[in-house]
Amino acid sequence: MSLETPRDLFKHELSDALSAEKIIRTMLKQVIKETKLPAHRDAFAHHLEETEQHIANIEAAFKELGEKPERMVCHGAEGLKEEHASLKKEKPTGHVLELGLLGGASKTEHYEIASYQGLVQMAKDLGEPKVAALLQKNLDQERAMATKVETLAKAVGKDARVAAMSAAATR
Repeated sequence: MSLETPRDLFKHELSDALSAEKIIRTMLKQVIKETKLPAHRDAFAHHLEETEQHIANIEAAFKELGEKPERMVCHGAEGLKEEHASLKKEKPTGHVLELGLLGGASKTEHYEIASYQGLVQMAKDLGEPKVAALLQKNLDQERAMATKVETLAKAVGKDARVAAMSAAATR
């Protein structure tokens, strides 16, 4: 597809977001299995449910536009997936594992936030308020998850600091 009009670009970017959500859905399923902390597992499981809704919202946006998504692979999400695979190869445990998973989740959420901010604005600019509203829902949930991930990471960081100080004191 050639990108000649703003609408062409919007459809392309919306297709990219759909691909990203599907890649992230797969990553979330892995992260749920990898995390050792119930609160983290619950947060990731909840976001997996939201991700399923994000996919449905994007599909509804295409329907509203009277368009079909392009077949494509989101290179940004693929890169995040590769980073996750690289982390797993290092076989982190304990706090390091949890901080690594949360760091990856934070990068992913911020990537999605940036994507949805652009998509919402493009939908508004193209005079597609129903599409903008669907994408705004996704954006709001991504922002909430980014905040949740930040809160969880702060708690793990604090626990790691306390554990390190205890270990140093017993030496």
